[in-house]
Amino acid sequence: MQLKQLYFELYPEIQNHPERSRMLLQALQALAATGAIMLPARASWEKVGQPALPMWIKLVRTHNEAPKEDFSKIPWVPELGFWPELTSAQLAAAKCINEFLLQRRGNLQRIPIKERSLEIFGDEKRLDAMRQGNTLFSGRLSLDTLGAFTVPLPLPYRPAPVSGKPLLVVENHNSYWSFGEWNQRALRYSAVVYGAGEAFRSTGAALRQVLHEVKGTDVLYLGDLDPKGIGIPLDFNRSSASDEPKVAPAMEWYEWLLSHGFRRKKAVCTNAHPQSAIDWLGETLGEELAELWRGECWIPQEALGFEQLSAL
Repeated sequence: MQLKQLYFELYPEIQNHPERSRMLLQALQALAATGAIMLPARASWEKVGQPALPMWIKLVRTHNEAPKEDFSKIPWVPELGFWPELTSAQLAAAKCINEFLLQRRGNLQRIPIKERSLEIFGDEKRLDAMRQGNTLFSGRLSLDTLGAFTVPLPLPYRPAPVSGKPLLVVENHNSYWSFGEWNQRALRYSAVVYGAGEAFRSTGAALRQVLHEVKGTDVLYLGDLDPKGIGIPLDFNRSSASDEPKVAPAMEWYEWLLSHGFRRKKAVCTNAHPQSAIDWLGETLGEELAELWRGECWIPQEALGFEQLSAL
């Protein structure tokens, strides 16, 4: 839709905002209220959409154009010295940030990004919509400059009354309960952590916090013995930052699963590259798993459940 395309060209920082359609509608309604545009009858609106948007608008021509702001007259802080390179929409956002930095220079604590965004823009989601990673304006301005940081989604974990032990991350939530319950007596791990499947790939900062809170030593991982379950910890290690923990395979439990686990059929396993199994489990166990995949089989981690753990 051309209307959306033009809007996102003017405001690129909003393109990935979850409320972008509602924000566009509010902007159109505001323009209509001032008489700058006319909205069509409801028959010319989208039939679907949350919210539905007009399929066209009519511009109301006027000779009374508002004067454009001269951004060169703004006393820009050095951190925003790149302001001449910004679009008009970005300049409006940069101006708010500039005013904030002028007022708060030398008096900043690091606080969550939504709290800082509300202070600067009166909109707690604006900075999140603008950022690329931990920077703004295509990498030109760090969130650290604003005293802001992104808060990782928390990782559920069940601690045990023992420190100085590894953490065990498990892929699935039923296994999280079983290992967590068993570990209350076994005391093998300082905590059992719920990895939440594929969501675990981006939880390095949260895992670092858990490791610190329970005073653990290192982190082991156990997941399904299928291509996806093997790929999750490999992806995690590749994407985690240098100051975030890496995970290693919980070899004892992988060995048990390969020896005793219930095998299920899954034809897509034959498409998996065997090297990923070797990269995660090493040559011996990795090749054993690759052979399992070639036979269209995999093993769910639930095969090692609470009853099996209790019997060990």
